[in-house]
Amino acid sequence: MDSFNNDIVIRFASFLCSKDLVNLALTCRRFGSRHLHDTGSSLIEDTAHQIMCNAKQEEKEALPKMANQSYIELYSELEKYRAPRIFNQLIGRAISDPICYVNNNKSHIKLLGNKKKTNTAICKHVMRAGRHYATFTKEGDGDLRIGIIRPLKNRDKKGLVSFDPMYPGYFPDLIHESTERWGSANHINGSNIKVNYCSLMVGNRPGRCFWHDWNIMNTLMKCSQWNGSEGFNNGDEIGMLLDLNVGTLSIYKNGRYLGILKDGLAGEYCWVATMWTHGIGVRIQKGIIPV
Repeated sequence: MDSFNNDIVIRFASFLCSKDLVNLALTCRRFGSRHLHDTGSSLIEDTAHQIMCNAKQEEKEALPKMANQSYIELYSELEKYRAPRIFNQLIGRAISDPICYVNNNKSHIKLLGNKKKTNTAICKHVMRAGRHYATFTKEGDGDLRIGIIRPLKNRDKKGLVSFDPMYPGYFPDLIHESTERWGSANHINGSNIKVNYCSLMVGNRPGRCFWHDWNIMNTLMKCSQWNGSEGFNNGDEIGMLLDLNVGTLSIYKNGRYLGILKDGLAGEYCWVATMWTHGIGVRIQKGIIPV
């Protein structure tokens, strides 16, 4: 290794994933020490920096470097950004009404059982800047809600038999997880509001917008129609474009633009699906924004 200069080492190391870069730093002082290099950073940091410089423009816009964040952490986020979208958290897995993966495919979930217990599935990929597009394919009869939610830690490990982000009884516990990354409040209809959860009701009737600020302890904060609203049938593909450059969530139906579901969005969000009807299912996929 001593015969290779740093530029050559970085070129070879750039083929490694972020986890392997960290392991490399742990096994060899040359890679992990900041004091051995003119840049003042370690070789793995320089490698991760180079990888981020070579990322696509849309990836850079979606992943701005935060204060005190290392490039190796940012590279790890880039890997997650490029990965398929899956539902990492299944919350409210009641014994009688389990929400489960279909054929162990974490991008495809279904609600079983006969009792109407509300279950929620969250894609843990965090969206904090730029534009993000995902598609949801509805399966089965009945309604469900899909949309965005604040990142929630380990909520699937709390043993909940039911979970609905719209139920006020959960709000104090949810707000306890709030961080500065959730963003600041926006001035909406004369009030300072943080949109912590926003979803589209997907069913045969024109889908309404449901959203809430968990800081406000009351019943349903907002249930409204929106321009372009249509109904959705079994097998329809619902596209969602979260544009954090302008703070909007827009809806597509089978690749056709319908309209803006909600504006005034800021901070970090994850994709979410909430279900309560026996046999209802949904698939999530990372998609390309329709032209």
